[in-house]
Amino acid sequence: MGFALAEIFNLGDHGVGMILFDVRSAPRETLARADFDYSQELMVRCATFDQTLSSATGPQRFTIQLLAGPDIGEKAYVTKESFNENSVGMGLRVLAGTVSLDMGFNTGAISEEEGLNRMSQIAQQFVEEIKNQ
Repeated sequence: MGFALAEIFNLGDHGVGMILFDVRSAPRETLARADFDYSQELMVRCATFDQTLSSATGPQRFTIQLLAGPDIGEKAYVTKESFNENSVGMGLRVLAGTVSLDMGFNTGAISEEEGLNRMSQIAQQFVEEIKNQ
């Protein structure tokens, strides 16, 4: 399995923001099982769930939403993370052949919509590069 991690820091007019992403390369079946092994029924049933993380101030509960992703690659989905009903982050995961691209950003410097648009543009460019190889 190949793996890469990168950061994009300046997001333009909205000030300094950051999108983190990692790219994994492995046989398609391995990636599909690891990152995209879900049915539509499971996606609906698990569309919202809570995650509790330990911190210095005690446990913190986050709400995670699984949302349909943009039409990029073979499969894609979006995650939205909230804390105390305030959005704190978004993520996008895309499967394209033997590559899985996972991106995320913390809301604040840019809006959810702008962040998702930026991640979608990056993912689309990435998928096009994969197709051209």
